[in-house]
Amino acid sequence: MEKINWKKKMEEQLRRSGFTLEVENMSNIRLTEIHASSSPLISYPLRIRLYERMGWLMCTVDSPTLDRNVDHPLFERMVTAVFERIVRHLYNGYGFHVLTFIGDTGNYIAPKDSETGEVVRLVAHLWNDRSYIHLDTFEEYPALYVTPPWAHQAYAIESTDDEWVIYSGRSGRPSTDYRANGVELKPHRLADGELFFPVDRISKDKGTLALAEWLRLERREVEDFMMSFMQTIQKFDPSFGFAWGGTETFFHGVPVEPYAQVLRLENRKRRYRVMNNTEKRLFAVSDDANECLKEVSQTLRTITLPERRVSALGQLVMGIWQQFEPDEETYIQEVAYRDISKFQMEEKIGHALANQQPIRWIDKNHPHQHVIEYAHLRITFPNRPPGLVTVEPADSGYERGAL
Repeated sequence: MEKINWKKKMEEQLRRSGFTLEVENMSNIRLTEIHASSSPLISYPLRIRLYERMGWLMCTVDSPTLDRNVDHPLFERMVTAVFERIVRHLYNGYGFHVLTFIGDTGNYIAPKDSETGEVVRLVAHLWNDRSYIHLDTFEEYPALYVTPPWAHQAYAIESTDDEWVIYSGRSGRPSTDYRANGVELKPHRLADGELFFPVDRISKDKGTLALAEWLRLERREVEDFMMSFMQTIQKFDPSFGFAWGGTETFFHGVPVEPYAQVLRLENRKRRYRVMNNTEKRLFAVSDDANECLKEVSQTLRTITLPERRVSALGQLVMGIWQQFEPDEETYIQEVAYRDISKFQMEEKIGHALANQQPIRWIDKNHPHQHVIEYAHLRITFPNRPPGLVTVEPADSGYERGAL
């Protein structure tokens, strides 16, 4: 019986969708490249590459004429509508598990009721908290790659006849931001020439539930360390890593900017690292999470704190202003207290920062001043520094007016 060629069937379906094709078969590298003119369904000319990589039948789609700033959403909808139908036909009609990658938007398409579609769905749901996997990459021939926002390495998944093989990136993510609760400030993409090594194997006999459990554990172990790291740092500075309206503070009062990584090693172990970004040097490193955090605590205890640290009020207000210098007097010219002492105010705000309490904005759109409620205090300050800051209990009876 003649073996059905999945690439030929893909060409056939593209022609049926109204495309005029120019096909180039590069048998030496087992690649078929198709240049497809626009059709009634997609108004962009496409470049389509068909190849096999890491056990997946790959179809990558991009357009040389796409303006990513203008056409991005429309192009995404057009390509998804056409190729979802094509890959579903190839799966239902011939049993081909084709994985499509839209190079211009970074999203994957797979037959939803196939094994490939189930793996893609699990990774997207358990690692990306959304219904699709997005990949920023300069890789010319990608396979099933994932760059989770909570991780410090890229991952790749290979499909063999009897198991899934999980790979991790060799280079590691260049972290220059702080993370808590899985929040990322710097987007992660697959680096040019990223190298991978295998870190685990999961038998397909155990089903996709075994893969799902591995994905959950991998994420949980990384996020647990990151949360413990944040708690360790916040013992020395309550405001570290706490965001006010999308602004992430630096390490006020202590002359370090620590950040952490959890890296996979080739011997299936992990390496926990904390770096000092200010001095570009290693802060703590260990193959054990607890040992790494102990080393961080010991290092921070040896740091000589400046005599004039930024106050709790300064950390709050300067964080909103996005000012990170330690000389808060330059920005906060005067503080007016009403019905509360300076000591009481600092205790209340410091406790609220340590517990990462959210800010409640009373007036954010005033042309000259902001008014917030924080730690049961009403705080008024100019939109931009420098200026006067007024602090009073939230239930104060004073008449409130503009500065």
